[in-house]
Amino acid sequence: MKHRTRTALALAGCVAVLAACSTEDPNASGGGGGGGGEGDVETGNGVTDDTITVGMLTDLSGPFAAGAAIQVTQTQAYYDQVNEDGGICGRDVEVQVQDHGYDPQRAVTLYRSMAPEVVALQQVLGGPTSAAVLPLAEADGLYLGGHGWAGVALQYENAQIPGTTYAIESANAIDYLVDELGLSEGAKVGVVYFVGDYGSDSLAGAQYAAGERGLEVVPQEITPRDTDLSAQASALQQAGVSAVILGAAPGQLASLAGVLAAQGLDVPIIGNTPTFGPSLLETPAGPALEQNFYTVTSIAPYSLDEPGVQAARELYEAAAPDGELGWEVPLATAQAELLSAALEGACEAGDLTPEGVVAAMRETSDLDTEGLYATPLDYTEVTEPPTRTVYVSRASADAEGGLEVLGTFEGPSAQSYTVG
Repeated sequence: MKHRTRTALALAGCVAVLAACSTEDPNASGGGGGGGGEGDVETGNGVTDDTITVGMLTDLSGPFAAGAAIQVTQTQAYYDQVNEDGGICGRDVEVQVQDHGYDPQRAVTLYRSMAPEVVALQQVLGGPTSAAVLPLAEADGLYLGGHGWAGVALQYENAQIPGTTYAIESANAIDYLVDELGLSEGAKVGVVYFVGDYGSDSLAGAQYAAGERGLEVVPQEITPRDTDLSAQASALQQAGVSAVILGAAPGQLASLAGVLAAQGLDVPIIGNTPTFGPSLLETPAGPALEQNFYTVTSIAPYSLDEPGVQAARELYEAAAPDGELGWEVPLATAQAELLSAALEGACEAGDLTPEGVVAAMRETSDLDTEGLYATPLDYTEVTEPPTRTVYVSRASADAEGGLEVLGTFEGPSAQSYTVG
């Protein structure tokens, strides 16, 4: 699987792999070991002669519910297209979805019931829920993708982080503030962040980069239950911050941007990947967001004019013509691309077990998703992120999905940041 290029949704790579491993009847028994044919692969949990079952533990009733629903829709549409094109390793891919509601305990319970029935977890959405499930999945040797961008995931061989980490995103945000937005040495930057792996990682990257660039960080810790950020905004104003980095959810972004604007604090706000939703532009905070909000993301925004993103948009708009548009559409496609590549590699190797999928993922290098991610991805080093480059965008009601892409960026602090 080294040096592979995938065409999103067209699945040219999938066709090539299937042609290479179609040496036996696809309906032959999937059990047993050895070989690289569709009917001659070793199989385990979640794989029968006809189907490959993957799981999603997602947040359909918590703070990321709107974006999670988009991802479920797009993931199912992606695999429906895969199945129409012949499936993977001569089998249809089925998606099992469960809602953890951003509750780590519920996520663990659902994981324990789902794990014996799937060959891989396509997604465990959310920092605290992923943190709870990752050790269990590691013990089971089960692939875990779509778990956000917390740097803690780089401790786990079975975890495939979909881009770079929150810390590197925030380091890039600091570098961008200095190099592109003109923040001067000695300036203060507020960091408003969720308690837990997500927010703590975001804060760590910002603090490191601030030290490198001669800035001062003013931290403000919040929880997902905090939806009125008036106190935090007042503290930032009193501290005299010149910019804010946000590691939270869309609800917190709307409150923070609205309160800062009402207080007359006209400063850039740069959010980590999960902070933005296009519906925010229709709220009272919309004008403030269009004036001051930027985001640094591993994943391409919906509006990016690249083949992989275009294909993702076309698929989503056919599956959900009235659905909300957002960066979750290319994200869901990109995450499915990653797992599909690992499944195909496992088929090639003749080992379509959970452990075989993890091994195939760890042999993936130079994976080109045609713009879904900012650079090709390399997963051969467990403790290193597959990229350190982000997309930088800003809020715009004129852009599809609410984000106008300004370009890709990899700053010096992001390059030098040591993960772990």
